[in-house]
Amino acid sequence: MEDLDPLPVDSRAALRPAPDRAGLDRSARTLGLGVLLVGLVFAGALSGIDQRDRRREAAFVPPAPTAPVGADEPAPEGWRRGAPGPLRHRDFAAQVWTGRELVVWGGDPDGDSGAAYDPATDRWRAIAPAPIPARCDPATGWTGREVLVWGRACRLRSGPSPGRGDAAAGAAYDPAADRWRVLPDSPITAGSPGTSVWSGAEWIIANPEGPTAAFDPASGRWRTLADVPRPSASIIGHWTGREVLVLGSGVPAEAPSTVGATVGHWSAALDPAHNRWRTLPRPPLELAATAVWDGRRLVAWDQNLSTVALDLATERGWARLAAVPVTFADCTPQGARLGDAVFAEQCGQGAILRASTGAWERIPHPQSLAERPVWTGQDALFWVGRFDGSADGVWLYRPP
Repeated sequence: MEDLDPLPVDSRAALRPAPDRAGLDRSARTLGLGVLLVGLVFAGALSGIDQRDRRREAAFVPPAPTAPVGADEPAPEGWRRGAPGPLRHRDFAAQVWTGRELVVWGGDPDGDSGAAYDPATDRWRAIAPAPIPARCDPATGWTGREVLVWGRACRLRSGPSPGRGDAAAGAAYDPAADRWRVLPDSPITAGSPGTSVWSGAEWIIANPEGPTAAFDPASGRWRTLADVPRPSASIIGHWTGREVLVLGSGVPAEAPSTVGATVGHWSAALDPAHNRWRTLPRPPLELAATAVWDGRRLVAWDQNLSTVALDLATERGWARLAAVPVTFADCTPQGARLGDAVFAEQCGQGAILRASTGAWERIPHPQSLAERPVWTGQDALFWVGRFDGSADGVWLYRPP
């Protein structure tokens, strides 16, 4: 296995100022926002604001008011709003597209409730209570029949309950029957947020700090797979039809600060049939990064907007592509596959990389939105939940 030492990073890039953004969701927080969040919480304490409410609001960086309080941003070209729905905003909720509905469950705070949204009718429905406490940033999957969730409980709950505290537990939700069932105990424990894929027969979960496991819903059995090649702070994975492609990254524990710290990135592929990992070339990325499988290549970009792609057919290494055409901002890159295109969201800005042209193009994007969407087959569907005095809840974007 090749040496996977961390890559050097230009600390000046990490210290560039981020532009003001309206109402960005907490999922956009990352490396450079630590000092800002501390300042916001301290200011809230001084003004007597309840810390729980302050924690919920700490991710928002409102600009100078340009509209009356409670007014919503107009929908940009190509975008439309969906019905807000019954759920208030919560962080780290599970969001799974079933082919017909977006199922939302879990998260913090108040994540024990859930609901499902049908974009064809623009209607929501409440779903049955789950048999486990809310999960935060859980592994999720769709088998074609059930929504799968697995991970660590957001908080302790009084009384006996599957998956309390640090225990890893999961459940499956059947949307047709509106019924949950508890999954058998997993052979791996939940630590840092992992990644999961559905292979068509098994649900494969990779833990960034150790082993990997696969669950067969038909038999109700887990099997343990080989550890990830390198323990990391986070990983993101995609199913190619034969392998799980993984991009891993992490800030060294000895780093004095996340601002300007070296981030080590690596990539590998797991063949679950033979329970074997193989090392792929190391991606030339810096700072926080993400990756999306476009059907042929693993396209990855980082917080500095540098973009590279690994073509598995040739495996000649990572090829450099044009940078994501948005303004640098201090947010974690997020992306998703939208049909034959790759979508990039960066702190209230958006761009699409089209397979037909191989080029990025910037698209209109709500400044108040900083979420990764699910793809319905027609639209990119973003859920953020209700806010006081706002119609925010669902955004839909249809690529031209």
